[in-house]
Amino acid sequence: MIEKEPTPYPERTENVIILVCELAAEYEKPIAYQGTTITNALKDYYSFTTNHEKVEVLKWIVAQPEFTELQRFSTAENKIYTLYTNQYDEILKTGETPNNLQMAQKFVTNGYDVFLLSNPKATKSADFIIRRRNCLYYVEGKTSTGGSALTMRLSDGAKQADRIAINFIGNPQINILSAEITNVFIQKVGLHSIYLFKKSRLIVVTRDMALSKKFSDVFYNLWWCKK
Repeated sequence: MIEKEPTPYPERTENVIILVCELAAEYEKPIAYQGTTITNALKDYYSFTTNHEKVEVLKWIVAQPEFTELQRFSTAENKIYTLYTNQYDEILKTGETPNNLQMAQKFVTNGYDVFLLSNPKATKSADFIIRRRNCLYYVEGKTSTGGSALTMRLSDGAKQADRIAINFIGNPQINILSAEITNVFIQKVGLHSIYLFKKSRLIVVTRDMALSKKFSDVFYNLWWCKK
């Protein structure tokens, strides 16, 4: 009789199957992550060193029943989940929309599900877990005008996650922007990708793109592309 494999994380109440984007070699090191709280799970995320281990933590976090859908900001295809629905309801009553919720809406527009994370005291954490095509990514969000503070925001974001999302307000200078993106990839060797929102349009810059010799030209075309 073949024994059934143990479930590595609690199932959500929804019928959601989460596949994993991992390096093939890491399948040789299966783990069954069992967290105690989301805060402790985030601490473990930063202590783990392999992609497989980190993804197991993300799988466990998004499976927690404490997450509730923000229905007024979700679509039929993609959802936004939060741990603090009442808190957002109170903020939204004032007519203000938090920066992280604005960015979450833009991710939804571009085909992602978003899990909004809290910022636990004395614990390093990012703002989102995003999911697309059954892959999970841990992302720190920043808002910028594209001015002199952009380098600092990119650098700070890279300390919290290997993926950074920048929501631009205004019109940054493209030549300065492309140079600063390249510089932060050089300085932060663990940085994987930068998600740039130009209004609602998403531009994704990977490490290989940013460090290529023709990046400034490629980025110029991406930024001014109408699609």
